[in-house]
Amino acid sequence: MSSGLPPRLPLVLTAPPRGRVLVIAPHPDDESMGLGGTLAHHARAGDHITVVCVGSGIQGDPDGHYKRDEYPAIREAEARAAAAVLGVQELRFLGYPDNLSDEGIHVFGNLPKDPVAARYALACSFAEILAKVIEEAPYTIVYYPWVGELHVDHWQVAQSVAHLMEVRPDLRARMDFLGYDVWSALPPDIVIDISDTIDTKLAAVRCYASQLLYQDYEHAVLGLDAYRSLLLERGATYGEAFVGSYCMGTAS
Repeated sequence: MSSGLPPRLPLVLTAPPRGRVLVIAPHPDDESMGLGGTLAHHARAGDHITVVCVGSGIQGDPDGHYKRDEYPAIREAEARAAAAVLGVQELRFLGYPDNLSDEGIHVFGNLPKDPVAARYALACSFAEILAKVIEEAPYTIVYYPWVGELHVDHWQVAQSVAHLMEVRPDLRARMDFLGYDVWSALPPDIVIDISDTIDTKLAAVRCYASQLLYQDYEHAVLGLDAYRSLLLERGATYGEAFVGSYCMGTAS
């Protein structure tokens, strides 16, 4: 029999704290599917929200429904439509390739041949780029894909954020870093009630018509967010979960 302590229940919030928000999205659509309800809360409160889309999404059309050379622009237009729904004020597109296999990662060049060493080198390199992005504005909350994400691009971005938090304690001291989930459910430190913003989130998800050709993401989002309601106050219907903590603002 274990002599350890029982698991701690997550902190339950009716809304996130106020702050200037930066969202790191591996692809256009992750910001909506992962934390669209929380972003809608931020927007209602008047918070400035910036979303940085790391990958172009170029590999997101394997069946060739669209012309490949036009596809990144389609993904970008979908992201802008979703941003308007959520109340995101600023979008940035870094345009990196996505769905990087152990072989495909070498598209970046000058990486070690060993895939583990190559991914570590890429994580360190992107951490430096991310640090510059963060330093451009007085952000107080950074949302990023949590390190347990099963999608390789999400995991790669998460490794960069983890490295950044390790080597730049000054950034970690002045802003909150919170991980969100899309492809694999995280063990939550915080659950935010999005019962009254779920419709806004779903409207943003529907903006990604190119992705809905392949998966019923609306169904998946509803399922995961409904599951989170088990941890909310009685009567709540949907929630979003995060790893990390809010320290710089006052939560409601």
